[in-house]
Amino acid sequence: MSRALVAFGLCIATLHGVSAQALFPEKPIRIIVPYSTGGSSDQLARTISEAMAADLGQPVIVENRVGAGSMIGTAHAAGQPADGHTLLLADVPFTIVAALYAGRLKYDPRKDLAPVALLGESPMYLFVTAGSKAGSLSDVLRASKERPGQVTIGSGGNGSLTHLMAELLMLNAGIRLAHVPYKGAAAAMSDLAGGQVEASFSSMASAIAVFNAGKVRPLAVSAPMREAAHPQVPTFRELGLDRMTVQNWWGVMLPSGTPADRVQRLEQSLVKIVASPAFAQRIAASGISLPQTAAREHFAKLLEEDFARWQDLVTRADIKVSQ
Repeated sequence: MSRALVAFGLCIATLHGVSAQALFPEKPIRIIVPYSTGGSSDQLARTISEAMAADLGQPVIVENRVGAGSMIGTAHAAGQPADGHTLLLADVPFTIVAALYAGRLKYDPRKDLAPVALLGESPMYLFVTAGSKAGSLSDVLRASKERPGQVTIGSGGNGSLTHLMAELLMLNAGIRLAHVPYKGAAAAMSDLAGGQVEASFSSMASAIAVFNAGKVRPLAVSAPMREAAHPQVPTFRELGLDRMTVQNWWGVMLPSGTPADRVQRLEQSLVKIVASPAFAQRIAASGISLPQTAAREHFAKLLEEDFARWQDLVTRADIKVSQ
């Protein structure tokens, strides 16, 4: 074969590679949401799908795959081809289940999926019923020491973020509370408002109806600093519990091994969307705040901190749940 032919062949191959890269995405993109329609994750996925479709030039389809506390949808996403056309809308249970169900998952959260961009964050508030004698976090801690194991704290169910926040409080404050699990955070807040339990963790978005009705009061927030919307509520950090600084979060992930140029293209698209005023307005209505940065590197660091936090808590508090 002549040198000219070899050079021509290499040129064609190079152009083909550039063309293949330029084509991405060459077909519709799916965003797997491991929850039912209507929730925060689903709303976020639908918000970014519209903007991504406009930016990437391909339809972006939201697909809800429900079950096993997000594990069915996550496992499905982890098993898809690593070509950038299947994404996962993940939230904090992604890191929690890694600790709770170690060895029982059908995927490896650390190895099978990789971060793309962080979409939003939301702190957790410790609420008490409006008629509670507790006017501050210190009052709750004092009562729990006077009545160890008797002060009740509701949660959205065993293994939920609200349950683990209660366990984190007990561990870091050196107290014992009576955990009362419900079938969902809404049920826990409803019973708190009615006085059936004495305290409960919740995001402000989940508690907004009973909060606005004056049926519950927030005593502390897990954000790094006071929330602008509720500046009267002190942070746990201010109150001497640094390790209670925890954020609920939402982000986009994809199967590990996806070509770097495709990951970068998706990250660029999502970072641009998160920075847009339209996105900020949409998520603010859901009680979600913009992240400090949407960048993949920051999201990866957050994930590692969360993996370590929940593994440490599950081990030290000896938390066990059935799948």
